[in-house]
Amino acid sequence: MSVLALDRVSLAYGKQHVVEAVSLSLDDGEIACLLGPSGCGKTTLLRAIAGFKALSAGSISSANKILSTPSKTVEPERRRIGMVFQDFALFPHLSVGENICFGLRGQSRAAKQARLQELMALIGLAGNESKYPHELSGGQQQRVALARAIAPKPRLLLLDEPFSSMDVELRSSLAKEVRAILKHEKITAVMVTHDQHEAFSMADKIAVLNNGHLLQWGDAQTLYHSPSNEFVAHFVGRSNFLMGHVRGDKVETAVGAFSYKQQSNQDTDFIAEGLLVKVLIRPEYIVLNNESGSRATLVTREFLGGYYLYSLQLQNGETVQALLPSLANYQLGETIGITLSTDKVSIFEND
Repeated sequence: MSVLALDRVSLAYGKQHVVEAVSLSLDDGEIACLLGPSGCGKTTLLRAIAGFKALSAGSISSANKILSTPSKTVEPERRRIGMVFQDFALFPHLSVGENICFGLRGQSRAAKQARLQELMALIGLAGNESKYPHELSGGQQQRVALARAIAPKPRLLLLDEPFSSMDVELRSSLAKEVRAILKHEKITAVMVTHDQHEAFSMADKIAVLNNGHLLQWGDAQTLYHSPSNEFVAHFVGRSNFLMGHVRGDKVETAVGAFSYKQQSNQDTDFIAEGLLVKVLIRPEYIVLNNESGSRATLVTREFLGGYYLYSLQLQNGETVQALLPSLANYQLGETIGITLSTDKVSIFEND
């Protein structure tokens, strides 16, 4: 049974359509991310799931119960949905314990205290119940906001860019912590983010959105290695596109001939013998091979710690980026042999 199901959901502000015919479903205990650039419709879609925004078309349901249609919207407080806001929205005049227990209505004092102690231990803040939000760090406030949202054990939890105000390192560690907490509590969740690293750290499934359209829905590995279109390929990581010619079941490029993937969610009617296509090459696919006939010249490099990100100029003039170990001593202007670490690549129509 789907905890959340969207069936061709469309949303608009006046005459401006911001979400068009989005369909997806989420099973019990799964964590999903709505990923996309600013203005793509992801926050509007989250607000519709919460019950704050009426639909223009389609339906939203949970456990086979209709929550939203264009003619009816179940009130947010009756949806059994929790929400963690971008600015935490903790009550400054209430202690940490009082904030977390705020939504525990109709329970005995003993039951509230038991749940509070359980959550304080879970978020790593046991003993801080009497402190006030301003006495905590940003990361600690975020965990308290999460504990408050999951205290009543909602059917679904929504998170609206919960790490956007934090530095990169803290965002990464918090994303992993929050995922562990949600999995421990067996809570189904949907998070909005524009950061693919957060999405990869948090989500079981990711919906990539752009201009109101759902471009791809799947796990991180599928999105990264088998994107359905060029936008997804660019948005979820560094990408190179080489030109190639289709020859039978392979595509010939400046770095060799490779089998190509035909994605189930990609229109592949364009593929024809001899056709010029774009070939996706991730920087980490490129490896050194002095025996290779494919040669490249090192043009620029950027130090990334364990790796250098090199720009390589191929013999036909095309340029690609490659991630190579930083301990190796390569000189700019040096020519090296390269090949790919995969025997199958993704291809796209050359428009």
